[in-house]
Amino acid sequence: MKLNYHKYYKEIKNRFVLISFAWISCFNTCYYYKEIILFLLVNTNDAFLSLNNQPYFIFTDVTEIFYVYFELVIFCSNQIALGILFYQLSMFLSLGLYQLEFAKLKFALKVFVATWIISLTLLLKVIIPFSWKFFLSFQETSTSSQLLSFFFEAKLNEYLEHLIRLYYLCLISCQFLVALVVSLINLSEKLKKTRTFRKLFYLIFIVFSTIVTPPDVLSQTLISILLITIYELLTFLKKVQISKVTS
Repeated sequence: MKLNYHKYYKEIKNRFVLISFAWISCFNTCYYYKEIILFLLVNTNDAFLSLNNQPYFIFTDVTEIFYVYFELVIFCSNQIALGILFYQLSMFLSLGLYQLEFAKLKFALKVFVATWIISLTLLLKVIIPFSWKFFLSFQETSTSSQLLSFFFEAKLNEYLEHLIRLYYLCLISCQFLVALVVSLINLSEKLKKTRTFRKLFYLIFIVFSTIVTPPDVLSQTLISILLITIYELLTFLKKVQISKVTS
């Protein structure tokens, strides 16, 4: 038994060394291409690009740009290392699983990767441009149409912090939606219990929509209606499936 424990300890240590080496390699690579990474993140935001002929950032501290680049590199390296960590953990656990359990673990890993890609695409193509258009709508170009005039100049560190917050919020939201859909699909004898707690699900959907959307009533209402429609549709399909099996 001691020999087996030592074997597992050695394998865990080797996998941890691989993850650490991958993180260091990603850190060096991302730091070398830090300006390109920042340009790609800014270039996807059409609302920000439309502010000036040539978008620019301001900074108020002489070390601010260095710390922003350092935070950006750390963020990118952590995301890549996190994916490698999930893969190494899955490979380590797969040796002690049955074939059916390994198939479920493999499916869960694929769903996580697909959800991560979808959330990243949704963030860069939809959420960030839409959020900037909404918040920049308070800045009017015509001073005659309002009593107060506002002019926005983006700080580099605040832009990055805003982007990172939206990234984690979008990632967690997409994972929550996937978990919710999977749990509703797997309903069987718990269908009556789900109907009983329908109001609680509606409340969760409304709170979720309030958190992930800008402070806009229309956006919150649309997301809430979409989630409620998905919930009711999946519940109805599961009811039809159960009725076919029992009949």
